[in-house]
Amino acid sequence: MNGEDPPMLDADERQEFIDEKVKQLTLQEDEHGLSDRVTTGVLASQEASRDVKITSASLVFHGRVLFNDTTIEINFGRRYGLLGENGCGKSTLLKAIDKREFPFPEHIDIYLLNEGAPPSDYGALDWVVKQAENELQRLEKMSEDILEKDGPESPLLLDVYDVSETYISSHEAI
Repeated sequence: MNGEDPPMLDADERQEFIDEKVKQLTLQEDEHGLSDRVTTGVLASQEASRDVKITSASLVFHGRVLFNDTTIEINFGRRYGLLGENGCGKSTLLKAIDKREFPFPEHIDIYLLNEGAPPSDYGALDWVVKQAENELQRLEKMSEDILEKDGPESPLLLDVYDVSETYISSHEAI
């Protein structure tokens, strides 16, 4: 791949190498974990606001200017969709927002679903809420197992509680 195939790998090592390269391409990162994107932007809204306005926003991916000197405006309670041809930069923009490469305030929760949902009778929002509820149940079961096995002083338990709290606060925001 791109002349980077290391010599003499067995089948498992080769597959692991390929999987890692695919992961890097998906994340749009180089071999050092650095983003392949270049972004600029100035937060023009109030830091504590639930609405976000970023002026002078630009996004460059692998030397290609996707947009330049643009305003990004996201208002609380609104839903947005991105339309465009394959390869025009929709996912690249979302990944840059998710990695906070644009100056979104820290109190704004950002979740990027990087894969399509399987077919279901749920609407998009209902599906996301259902997935969060399923994850909460999984974390509750995990915390019970840790309590039984390692007791209440387990450092793993605090990690599970932190993740659970994130899901609970996000679910309450919906």
